[in-house]
Amino acid sequence: MRRGWFVLLISVLMACRTAVPASAGPVRAAEPPAAQTRVGFITAQLKRDPVYVTDQVPRSLPPGTAGRIKALVARLGVPTYVVVTLRPRPLDDDSRAPDELESLVPVLHDRLGKDGVYLVTDPSGALGEVQQFGGTRRIDVEHAYQAATAEMPYEAGLLRILGRFVEIALSGHARERALHPSPRPESATRRELDAYDRGNHRAAVKNTTALWIGAGLGGLIVLGLLTGRRIRRGRRRPAPGARPVRKDRKRPAARGGTR
Repeated sequence: MRRGWFVLLISVLMACRTAVPASAGPVRAAEPPAAQTRVGFITAQLKRDPVYVTDQVPRSLPPGTAGRIKALVARLGVPTYVVVTLRPRPLDDDSRAPDELESLVPVLHDRLGKDGVYLVTDPSGALGEVQQFGGTRRIDVEHAYQAATAEMPYEAGLLRILGRFVEIALSGHARERALHPSPRPESATRRELDAYDRGNHRAAVKNTTALWIGAGLGGLIVLGLLTGRRIRRGRRRPAPGARPVRKDRKRPAARGGTR
């Protein structure tokens, strides 16, 4: 009986072994579809509209920003794809997603497969990257964007920076303006801080002046008192070489008369 059960167990194990293919390897987890990744999502948006603006910062990028950007870059006269997004996190849902905005540009070009100008920037416009791929009309967009960010104040905003970028790109002097940018205007915050410092300096000067005036007046008063006292004492003293004047004192009359 035991021998029969043993034979049956061996037969079951052999059948399970032959059911598994010999070439079966370790099971790999299926990669997420491209449309579910961050880069894939942006690529899908660019296929529908050449300008993608994130909706995660509505205060900085109100509705209608994408249309205004599209009107600005249309002046370049070449196909232009603009992505306004936050900086990618180091740990993204796509392990192959780039960590910086700069590396998004070639990835998006490879995913989209179209020639033109690709511009990726953060909502402020201060951090970004732009490149041109293909096309018969070449524009120095890299130096133009570098010059635009160098010439505009820090709080200029995305639309003002993009407007300056298009202006410099069409001027034909993008390289010169990038290498020799005009002085950056002071930001509103810098102006407020400078005004605050000037106010503090004026208040400190006034306080110091009042302190010195008070100390000077106090010194003059003390000096006047000391001088007046010395003058009074000088009047009481006899002149040098003069004999002191003695005053005769009247003797009291003798009591009882003379004898």
